[in-house]
Amino acid sequence: MTAFSIHAGHNPAGKTACGAVGLLDESKENRLITVELINILREHGYTVYNDTVDNGTSQNDVLNKIIAKSNSHSVSFVFSIHLNSGRNDYPGDGRIGGFEVWVCGMNKGKPELAERIRTNMRNLGFTDRGTKVSNNLKVLNKTNAPALLLEICFVDDRDDYNLYQKVGYKAIAKSIAYAIMNKQLQEAPSNLNGRVADEKAADGNWYYYENGKIATNVTTVAQNKNGWWYVRNGKVDFTYTGIAKNQNGWWRIVNGKVDFNCNSVESNENGWWKLSEGKVDFNFTGIAGNKNGAWYVKNGKVDFDYSGEVTCKIVKGQVVRA
Repeated sequence: MTAFSIHAGHNPAGKTACGAVGLLDESKENRLITVELINILREHGYTVYNDTVDNGTSQNDVLNKIIAKSNSHSVSFVFSIHLNSGRNDYPGDGRIGGFEVWVCGMNKGKPELAERIRTNMRNLGFTDRGTKVSNNLKVLNKTNAPALLLEICFVDDRDDYNLYQKVGYKAIAKSIAYAIMNKQLQEAPSNLNGRVADEKAADGNWYYYENGKIATNVTTVAQNKNGWWYVRNGKVDFTYTGIAKNQNGWWRIVNGKVDFNCNSVESNENGWWKLSEGKVDFNFTGIAGNKNGAWYVKNGKVDFDYSGEVTCKIVKGQVVRA
């Protein structure tokens, strides 16, 4: 699984080496975006480190500590979250300053990733200021992994401020996260509840959602547009073959999917069961078979303690010739 290092640039608001302040406070907003971005990526199964620094003694000390924290992990990319300044347009001129990405070189997958992020931010309404190259930004040049510095918008521009407030930091974080995952935003199951997503996630897994979030503590049988699936700890388990339950009953699972064509006797860790159209039939008492033979079933379960005759001879649950 891909891992990332993400940090909010600068010290906290009010401390030395804090971010720009205008209509927006950079050190406050970039921390909101950073935490939300990390949460979204983690919900999708990624390993993410929050390498924000809150105790720097100077601007250079903040940068050195961020770089040291980022380099202490093995990650694919480093993301530095900032807000821009310099437009000094407090009344507003009807033009949005917008979003830009800084890198130290157009290599190592940075241009493609930057383009995806810019596209999503542009779709939110932010002017696309492009991907820019600088050899003077320390955090871009000293991290072991490729680094991208994201300037969300301008703190001193009324039009940027109005759009930022309208969109909100959560939507911004979501747009960035889905670009990082290379996942279409419209696939986000924002109101998905008690279902498996209809599309696989960027990491190749199919996740089960409750109230729009991956329910990592849930093991069940759940539906999406492609069928019904065995979910283990919030993720479809395509390796599972057996019998598993949900609120509607117990179901025959083959390679992670409910087999509604199953009319046989099959097993799980709790015993052997009579399946009718893929579901354990607890009302069934009689003789039922599978490829290994025929069995006496009582209330849906093979009774291995039974020996006698029903319409034929039973020995230890299995039908035998008289």
